[in-house]
Amino acid sequence: MMAVEKAPLEALSSVETEACLLGSLMRQNDTIDSVADTLSPEHFAEAIHGRIYSAIVKEASLGRPSNPLTIKSYFHDDPTINQLGGVSYLAKLTGTLSSGMSVKDCSRQIIELADRRSLVARLDSALALACDPSQSNETVLDAADEAITSLSSGRDGLSQPSAAQAMDSMIAAFDQPKSGVLCRQIGSLDDLLGPLRPKQLIIGAGRPGMGKTAVALSYSVCAALSGHGVLFVSLEMSADELAARMTADLCFDGHGGIPFESIRDGKLNRMQLGAISEARDRMAEAPFRIIDAGSLSVGRLAMIVRRYKRRFAAQGHKLELVVIDYLQLLSPDTKGRSNYEAVSEVSRSLKAIAKDHDVAVLALAQLSRAVEQRPDKRPVLSDLRDSGQIEQDADAVLFLYRHEYYLRLAEPEQNDPKREDWEAALEKCRGSLELILAKRRNGRTGKGQAIFWAGNQAVRG
Repeated sequence: MMAVEKAPLEALSSVETEACLLGSLMRQNDTIDSVADTLSPEHFAEAIHGRIYSAIVKEASLGRPSNPLTIKSYFHDDPTINQLGGVSYLAKLTGTLSSGMSVKDCSRQIIELADRRSLVARLDSALALACDPSQSNETVLDAADEAITSLSSGRDGLSQPSAAQAMDSMIAAFDQPKSGVLCRQIGSLDDLLGPLRPKQLIIGAGRPGMGKTAVALSYSVCAALSGHGVLFVSLEMSADELAARMTADLCFDGHGGIPFESIRDGKLNRMQLGAISEARDRMAEAPFRIIDAGSLSVGRLAMIVRRYKRRFAAQGHKLELVVIDYLQLLSPDTKGRSNYEAVSEVSRSLKAIAKDHDVAVLALAQLSRAVEQRPDKRPVLSDLRDSGQIEQDADAVLFLYRHEYYLRLAEPEQNDPKREDWEAALEKCRGSLELILAKRRNGRTGKGQAIFWAGNQAVRG
């Protein structure tokens, strides 16, 4: 009987490719993001190369250049670097001649070789079980099957735990601190939605003028000031417009503040400028970032979320909430689709982003004009514009309704006998914002009240 000769693991590594990749990344920092989402330090066969790669990505995530001079501080006491000639080895890497492979090709080869080494190690374990007469055939087959399936595990986002493994994960989580984003300023909204959990897609919907952006911005700013990492993706308003709204909200004390129009038009006195400077200082260290985009596809959005998740982590924060303003302005990756199909693809993709990146996604959405054809203009789930897929994908659907807005549109003339009743009705609902939780996958639906101060773009409750 012939013995099977094992291939040495050295054959499943390429130090040259690793050196070529590291050199290229240090020469061309703009290529780091293209590989950092898939390539990890553990993929490198040479541990020192993995540590160098980790330092390169860390510096880039902090917004600093990654080159031998900037990353050498990571390796002053590294014995392996010293054996290779000291920090001059880093400079030597940048002089490594290109193999003709692109950065992505180098990264792909390094990952594939790492997967192959992992497969060999797992198959060796299965072989050891097969050579043990005390082990059953089923045990051996399970080990071999696990070795094969492990090669694709994680590549397609597919998790395949057994029922017992899923329950083990749940039980282990009992002792972990409960994660989730809370605003702590709009108490009625926190009570309705509870903490926004990782992997959840929450839809905040309403007709124009209902205060969708104001609610999302107030919620996001307070969440960030509480330590939750927030990425606010604005497809409608510019960063400058959001900054003006944010500033008016931060300067509002529950009774008064700086009118939004004064900030927008730059008509400010010295005291108001001082208050704005204080608001700016409060936000300086908050984990809050704005993406100001005129157009954006869901595929590019996923890349941005991956990138900022890494950048937040490099700064000691965790990206927990991604806000989209608003859903119908995102474009699908598949071209030539009908409006219904396009919105359906976007909705499914947002849910996938929430699951794949372990974040809560709050997506604002416009409602159809059908709302305004009814005497009672409070929204219902069928009013979600363009696609019923939104309702299916969402873990929660929150509608915003301001009766004051519609009353102002129906303002009677000064001499109209109905004007007195109109003024009384307007005063009764002035500033009132009705929160309607029409769907909640893991809890009860319900209603709540908040206050919207239009002049300050502030929401409290």
